[in-house]
Amino acid sequence: MKNIALSFLVLCSFTINAQKPFSFTINGEVTKYTKPYIYLHHKWDNVDFTDSIKVKGGKFSFIGKSEESNMYWFTTENNIQHQPNMIFFVDEGKISAKLKGDSIFASKIVGGQTQKDQLDYQALMASFIKKQMDLQAEFNKAQAEGRTDITTAVSEKYQKLNQEYITALKDFVKAHPKSAISGWIIYRDLNNPNIPVEHSVEAASYLDKSFMATKFGKLATERIELLKGSTIGYVATDFTQNDMNDKPVKLSSLRGQYVLVDFWASWCRPCRAENPNVVASYNKFKSKGFTVLGVSYDQDKARWMDAVTQDGLTWTQVSDLKGWGNETARLFGITGIPSNLLLDKEGKIVGKNLRGQALDEKLEELLK
Repeated sequence: MKNIALSFLVLCSFTINAQKPFSFTINGEVTKYTKPYIYLHHKWDNVDFTDSIKVKGGKFSFIGKSEESNMYWFTTENNIQHQPNMIFFVDEGKISAKLKGDSIFASKIVGGQTQKDQLDYQALMASFIKKQMDLQAEFNKAQAEGRTDITTAVSEKYQKLNQEYITALKDFVKAHPKSAISGWIIYRDLNNPNIPVEHSVEAASYLDKSFMATKFGKLATERIELLKGSTIGYVATDFTQNDMNDKPVKLSSLRGQYVLVDFWASWCRPCRAENPNVVASYNKFKSKGFTVLGVSYDQDKARWMDAVTQDGLTWTQVSDLKGWGNETARLFGITGIPSNLLLDKEGKIVGKNLRGQALDEKLEELLK
């Protein structure tokens, strides 16, 4: 049985409303702390910033400025990615931080409205995680006892809980239309391949128009557009990569044809095994307005070119030669190859991961 995909706290930042730069003060206490400094981090325009704060007698203080409500986090080492960390949001005014021990877990930070929203959100998430864990324990016990009737019932409860989780996230956004946390939910929690993009679109519709004009409101919108761009029924996200002659090829340049965007690599045995099926479909339907754009997840150009020749792949091939760092992996959420997208003449996705006979049947339907 699969666990519900619950997203946890991540290091990213959001804005609440466009506003003039403001000052904030953090007054902190830390107990059972053995280090001379505590470190404060934040991100701005995708750039990391770090400040060190001297701890004296278990207390510390920091005065900062921010252009918008933003996410900050404490760490115990001078490393922005170091764990553990303690995340909070700042608005204008005073923030009180009570940290515990070198781990700084089980700490408490209170401040302005955005931090209050953050604490409410954390409580919401904690309630679902508790329900998930309880169901997992019930399932494990029933499975150990061979009680398939109970495991089936628990699986059904999981499905209901998953729907409750999605609804709760959307309700939170609806109740907090100007909150940074609502943008965070759309950007992170609803950005899940198991959650239909329509839920993100609905959640975004609840955001206040003034929030949508802010930097991170736009970031949430851009995330939705990326989700749409890999979802059946929407136009595929456009991209450009070089072909084997180092000439740029743009996906949208193939509009007017049915296009199979085929993600593969020379080192991928399942890909190489599937290539003869793609060749057969290409030869069968190319005269009817069908073509293929191969996107290689190779790093070695020579191996890539040799595989293209060996497998008789006569259509256009592109790659950025970054292996699994290929930009399309991020754009389309690809976690395994072979993988493919079938696009109609307008670039809309009409099929995904069609292999062998399934691809032929879909093309027969479209090109009849």
